[in-house]
Amino acid sequence: APGAEPAARPNILYLFVDDMGWGSIGPNGQAARKDKGLPYVRTPNIDRLAEQGVNFTRAYACHVCSPSRSSQQSGFHQGHTFADANDPDNARKAMRGEDILMGDAMFAAGYTTGYWGKWGYGGSKDQFKPKVDNIQSLPTSHGYTHVLAELHHVRAHTFFQPSLWSAPAKIDAIGGIHLIPNSIAKYVGSDAYPDLPAYQNHHDYPSIAYCDDAYAFAALDFVRKNAQNYNKTGKPFFGLLATQIPHAPFNEISQLPNWDHAYEDDTAFKKLSPQAQQWAAMVTRMDAHFGHLLSALDDPNQDGDTSDSIADNTLVIFQSDNGGPGGSSHTV
Repeated sequence: APGAEPAARPNILYLFVDDMGWGSIGPNGQAARKDKGLPYVRTPNIDRLAEQGVNFTRAYACHVCSPSRSSQQSGFHQGHTFADANDPDNARKAMRGEDILMGDAMFAAGYTTGYWGKWGYGGSKDQFKPKVDNIQSLPTSHGYTHVLAELHHVRAHTFFQPSLWSAPAKIDAIGGIHLIPNSIAKYVGSDAYPDLPAYQNHHDYPSIAYCDDAYAFAALDFVRKNAQNYNKTGKPFFGLLATQIPHAPFNEISQLPNWDHAYEDDTAFKKLSPQAQQWAAMVTRMDAHFGHLLSALDDPNQDGDTSDSIADNTLVIFQSDNGGPGGSSHTV
């Protein structure tokens, strides 16, 4: 209507996982397994999203990472995106400078932007000696101003990388991004950070962080800070958490303290193969981190009073890049 105030732009929190089958959450099959007394995967926070929102049951995605993920970022069909195949050296099939990605669009629209997790669209082609090789393919070249990520597609398939790419960066950093040690130390000994699911305060937590714990805590800092800023200024945020979980290898999670704590009371879980146990624990760990992000929307300043909640003006999206390995749902 003439003279009407423009509607406030919603915040957007995008939860993007790697190689998780459609049937791996409650409403798509796991709740039915539970009802039958079968082993099932626990994803209470994702299930709550589905219950309160819309569960899209018909979709198409390429069966491997890069085409599917670049389609998500660029809006192109998987057959037309430049990154139309997985590329071991992370270079030939990189995103181009002229490609308009999600981060570009959201930054141009006035959003504060963040990206955490697996990038895999180029920027660094040496798997063993990471350095910036292609500035135009970096997340910082495509609108993302707050970053903690693994640029290399293959390096993002292991979970204890000693360093990760971070922005904002030092002033002379090539492409506005630099490597920092992958450590969870800043989140240890503080009541501001929940101890579950990471158990980061446990004396057996590794000196190199499990990558997805580091990504999730960085995302939590961003959401809390920018949710409070949204309440003060109205400036919206766009945050994309692109977990490496639950892509293989599965066994690395067993190096973490109390890695299977979510299933301590589950006798059926204990009968599963070690790989199935590890995979289920990865999914549930990821779900718990998602839960903390959702709580940050409900109570940004963590004072127990939800009058500052931004949940009703935040769009939360959960998506997997493609199905489980080998075309399966990869359920337990």
